[in-house]
Amino acid sequence: MTLRQFSARIRRGRLWPVTVLVMQADAAFWDSLVFDGIDDVDVEAVTAAFGTVDVVARDRAAGAACPDCGRFSDRVHDSYQRRLKDLPLGEQSVVILLTVRRFICGAADCPRRTFAEPFAQLTAPYARFTTRLNHTLERIGLALAGHAGARLAAQLGLDAGRMTLLRRVMALPDPQFSTPRVLGVDDFAIRRGQTYSTVLTCGETHHVVDVLPTREAGPLATWLTTHPGVKIICRDRAGAYAEGARLGAPDALQVADRFHLWQNLGRAVETCVAAHRDCLRTPSPQPKPSLVDPLSEAPRSDTGSPQPKPSLVDPLSEAPRSDTGSPQDNSDRPGPDPVGRRAERKKAAHALVHELLAQGHSRRAIARHLGWSLNTVLRYARAVRWQDTFRENRPRPSRLDPYKPYLERRFPAGCTSVTRLHGELLAEHAPVTYAMVRAHIATLRTAPSGTPPRRRRCGR
Repeated sequence: MTLRQFSARIRRGRLWPVTVLVMQADAAFWDSLVFDGIDDVDVEAVTAAFGTVDVVARDRAAGAACPDCGRFSDRVHDSYQRRLKDLPLGEQSVVILLTVRRFICGAADCPRRTFAEPFAQLTAPYARFTTRLNHTLERIGLALAGHAGARLAAQLGLDAGRMTLLRRVMALPDPQFSTPRVLGVDDFAIRRGQTYSTVLTCGETHHVVDVLPTREAGPLATWLTTHPGVKIICRDRAGAYAEGARLGAPDALQVADRFHLWQNLGRAVETCVAAHRDCLRTPSPQPKPSLVDPLSEAPRSDTGSPQPKPSLVDPLSEAPRSDTGSPQDNSDRPGPDPVGRRAERKKAAHALVHELLAQGHSRRAIARHLGWSLNTVLRYARAVRWQDTFRENRPRPSRLDPYKPYLERRFPAGCTSVTRLHGELLAEHAPVTYAMVRAHIATLRTAPSGTPPRRRRCGR
């Protein structure tokens, strides 16, 4: 039956009978089951209906003490009822309907005229949950946080949402930590590239100890001064952290953590590999020397025997070989040092950056001091020699390089169709694309020549 049908039956007076189970209000039984070790509460009635157990209770005391002056009063002003959710019982929700009396304070010098009787062990003022249910929700929130904790609470019959769990966690006081013997210092980004802070962790328990507003040397030195007892400082290689640790804890041993060691090693290897990338590049596959020119038939000699067919690879374009037969490679030979005003500027900038690094300044501080970008300072800092700051603009090898002499012979011969030339190379299983052939033919079209190519039909 839907809610609309149920409302219609109520308006017509046609209600189905609902059975409400009224349990016997045995005070001793419910005190030992529900209110054991809590306040002196008197159970008046217990009902169970629709999966919920309602416990009607009130305080047994005749009066209460005023929270301001401490004077006992038994003069009742009025009363009201609080609805408190408690831990489930037998897979049924438990709700305590607690009657709270408000008393009149008879002291003439007391500023409070009325006050409500307290239930310090059962619940907190203005709370809708009992204290023990709050403790259970706090444990779930600390373990699983929002969404996952809400799913577990639903399975346990607690019926608490994710924000309820998060509010319980945020209301908890911050844990108090003692000064760690091993202190970890590292930075983290609040807003990447703009705002950074410093996090301090315990190197033995791996718990966060404190968070500093910046990643400069001053806040770290102040924290170490006010928290003596740090023996080992595990940090990254930032100059600001080194200065702060030296000022705040001069007797502490400064070590580099494993993460930053691997990170610095990886950057050094990456820089070295990038500088020698030409040596590590895989050479392009060379076509077979027996590949023939598909556009022309093999000429025949006077005797009628076919002459050797031209190949797609120009034999003159092969690399010259040394006396031992291996191709000569002049790429590893160091060339002369760059000269000119640009070289002098780079040499002076490289020396300035490394001098500031030797003085203990961080790379970001150097960038702010010189007015340069951080990437510029990093490029000079990572370069071992000032000559390494020059970027080589050598053309990168391409898979079309072995076939360029063939295209340069075919283009002046009159075959200027990119589609035809690309199809010829693909017929011989050349690992080239249409874009490669088109780009090279475009350079041949713009190149000056003595006689322009004569367009004719490409075919056999």
